[in-house]
Amino acid sequence: MKKMRIIAACCLMVMALCTGAQARELMPVDWESIKSEAQNNPQHIKDLVARLAADQLDTTLTWQERILAFYGQSYLTKDREELETRKLRDLLKKGQLDECLAAAKHALETNPLNIDALRAAGSALQNMSQDPTKWPDVTEKDASIYFKRTFRIYNTIAMTGDGSAKYPFAVTKISDEYNFMRNYLELNGFAGQQLLAVDNVMCDKFKLNATSQYYGQDEIYFDVTRVLEIEAAMFQ
Repeated sequence: MKKMRIIAACCLMVMALCTGAQARELMPVDWESIKSEAQNNPQHIKDLVARLAADQLDTTLTWQERILAFYGQSYLTKDREELETRKLRDLLKKGQLDECLAAAKHALETNPLNIDALRAAGSALQNMSQDPTKWPDVTEKDASIYFKRTFRIYNTIAMTGDGSAKYPFAVTKISDEYNFMRNYLELNGFAGQQLLAVDNVMCDKFKLNATSQYYGQDEIYFDVTRVLEIEAAMFQ
């Protein structure tokens, strides 16, 4: 957690979310455009995903390309890795670190930008690095690779909005909402959640129990357009 907080602090200072939308250019997700690109030019998205998921960040990637990579990947994989990620938390709690790391890596083969899998892989490696007698070849540097990739994705989500009803943060999974709030904005509790339409955009609205140094409003909105699309496809 200490390693993650150091990385988080650096990323958050760059994004400066607490200063509001006026301090940075917001880039709301154009779902139809991304869906069209995924259908007509999937290799372009795959190439961008590989660059965003590299051990060393490709600094030539624009924010538009990062957004296309992260949200476009959802149209390519369609949550196929979800079943694999559901068992990661239990494996971590049970201390089954080798199994957790293997399952996380398997999920990342399908979707290299899955936040749950990245966090689980980083946490497993972080714990392994504390026991050099059992895992002599694992270091904190191994864990940091996954944590840094996770915060690249958080930064990408942060560019899509400011958490207001007018500019909600865009997500592709419900778990991304909680990961983003807890691990990026340091928001650790909410009093209520509501699904509602805001200007024809379906949003999850959270009423917050407390603010943080990175988010000062008493409510936060997420654009769940893609979440609902995936759920609808599963039922069909």
